[in-house]
Amino acid sequence: MTMNEFIEDALNKEQEYLSGTVEDLTPEELVWRPGPEANPIGWILWHMLRVEDFWFQFFLQRESELWEKEGWHEKFGLPPRDNGFGHSQEQVTNFPALDLGELLKYGEQVRSGTLTYLRGLGPDDYAVVPRERQPDMTVGAVFRQVIGELYQHQGHIAYIKGLLRPGYEGPGAAAD
Repeated sequence: MTMNEFIEDALNKEQEYLSGTVEDLTPEELVWRPGPEANPIGWILWHMLRVEDFWFQFFLQRESELWEKEGWHEKFGLPPRDNGFGHSQEQVTNFPALDLGELLKYGEQVRSGTLTYLRGLGPDDYAVVPRERQPDMTVGAVFRQVIGELYQHQGHIAYIKGLLRPGYEGPGAAAD
């Protein structure tokens, strides 16, 4: 298995887990917070999609994020450069309820862009430093960072769903 195949497999498995977790969520469940300082599922999902878009479109490829380039920010009525980094509790509390179907469409477009970029990489490309101001963030380090963050956030979402639905075992539970 090549590095590209391994990364694509990891991204596909994360997508499988995420889809299985969010596909049947209600609008009320997307905005529910287990505590006053907790992030709701809808915000976490939006943030994780925005993070992937930022790292692969803007940071690595130096292109406009799909969020802005394809007008997703306008569809959701949110700022073009916002991705949730540094959000205050007030911003999270006031974050709008987003349409799950549209959010997942945005996610599909982001993932397609990530995979297209990944499939064009050669073995030596993982050591490239795309931004001189961040010499520790090679292409390989970005993939490691994003994959880790995606799995963490997917786990957050599954945990919150478990709080909402006692007995929910999470994605892949039957296979474990």
